[in-house]
Amino acid sequence: MKDYKSIASCEVAFTPLLVLLGPNGAGKSNFVDALLFVADALGSTPADAVAKRGGLSEVLRRGPEAIDEFTIELEFAVEVDGEPAPVEYGFTLGRDITEHRSLVVRREYCLVRLTGNEGEIQRPGFNVESGHIAGVGGIEPDRLFLPLAATHSELSKVYHSLRSMLFHHLDTDRMRQIEPDRRGTQLGYSGERLGSVLGHLARNHPTFKNRVDDYLKAIVPEAVGVNQRLIDTYSTVELRTRSGERSFGPEAISEGTLHAAGVLAALFQPAVLDGQATLVAIEEPETALHPAAAGTLFDALTEASERVQVVITTQSADLLDRDDVDPASVRVVTMTDGITVIGEIDEVSRRLVRDKRTTLGELMRGGQLQPEAGG
Repeated sequence: MKDYKSIASCEVAFTPLLVLLGPNGAGKSNFVDALLFVADALGSTPADAVAKRGGLSEVLRRGPEAIDEFTIELEFAVEVDGEPAPVEYGFTLGRDITEHRSLVVRREYCLVRLTGNEGEIQRPGFNVESGHIAGVGGIEPDRLFLPLAATHSELSKVYHSLRSMLFHHLDTDRMRQIEPDRRGTQLGYSGERLGSVLGHLARNHPTFKNRVDDYLKAIVPEAVGVNQRLIDTYSTVELRTRSGERSFGPEAISEGTLHAAGVLAALFQPAVLDGQATLVAIEEPETALHPAAAGTLFDALTEASERVQVVITTQSADLLDRDDVDPASVRVVTMTDGITVIGEIDEVSRRLVRDKRTTLGELMRGGQLQPEAGG
């Protein structure tokens, strides 16, 4: 991506579990928000996605030079006829020099590489330049073409893959609220529908509901599990404890316990288990968690990443204070002169960790983690 919020330019290679590690205010959330922006812009319009973030001036990177556009590009794969097909998709959005619109799509492109029966490479896709599409015609200059092109089978897979990324920044106050029971399979951004998700898991995926409870017991020793509590047609959560098998409603559940339950529900929600979700991003999953429970949380993140791409932001040294964390899965995020820098861990730190001479957590506590030069 280029010139998105505090990010001047970055290229990040994903791993099954991608950890964005850095202090508060470094720009970790801006990276995740760029992915969310793609999903938002495809689900509505680029103008709506920009307005949701306070307008184009709040999205464009601020710098001494005039900046009037930003770019987001992704490389991933979709499954076609049982085989992975590489995809390239991206767009550049900028100010409308005519001032008739809040923004314009200056470029949008998509390329899917398919192997035919004889081994030849086919390339379904499109290229849009300022509203003009080669061989097709035109489109409104402030709209993305991919939602319209999704009638093509391969491009439909591209569209739905990008729309199926899930994002969570949990809010325990929001999670305590009683809501209509929607029997939903997808946890909300702030943790909405937690009770409904737990109820769906218990009914349809009992094995994974037990995994959620097992992890919660390891995090909160007095816990037995967390369940949906139904009140007529409304839903909330309850915590079961070992003390006489007592149950506590949402108002009596501690912030750390409720937040941990939300993280576990996000990782094992039905949309993930059913293969509907392509990515799950969770901001600061360690919030309000006792340091001793960080290892259990990391185990849950690792297990979930075997099923779906997982991205987290964190500033917790405790989460990485173990010798089995692969440095290749961590990206260090720093802020220099108002610009976010994202890169792989520097070579010296990688070597120290791989030789078991220290842990990433210890290096972070000592302020020794830096992104690789040129990252």
